[in-house]
Amino acid sequence: MGKNMEEVRCKDVEDFLQPYLEYRLDNKSTKLLIEHLKECPECMDELEIRYLLYEGLKMLESGRDFNLKAELEKRLYQSEQHVLMIDRLKTSVVLLLCALGILGIVQMIFVFIG
Repeated sequence: MGKNMEEVRCKDVEDFLQPYLEYRLDNKSTKLLIEHLKECPECMDELEIRYLLYEGLKMLESGRDFNLKAELEKRLYQSEQHVLMIDRLKTSVVLLLCALGILGIVQMIFVFIG
């Protein structure tokens, strides 16, 4: 979406909600959504309402007992952990590539002088 956290507005977040509920939101947008929800109670309320409609109806039909607020909080926590894991993985890959590049340069120097 090409936005950073400062540029995300409630209208942008509204566009993220349904894809988030349907597990179709990419990692970057999920990160922006979570950060915005931490600061915007209105958007959090909107997500809770949509979650109630999206998941609550399915649960009612199945006859299961449920606590939607707790389940939504759990899902948001899991999403945040997933985003952090992806960010750490990307950082690790970059560091590994840098290390391999340095190793390659060192090997070329030894070949050149040796």
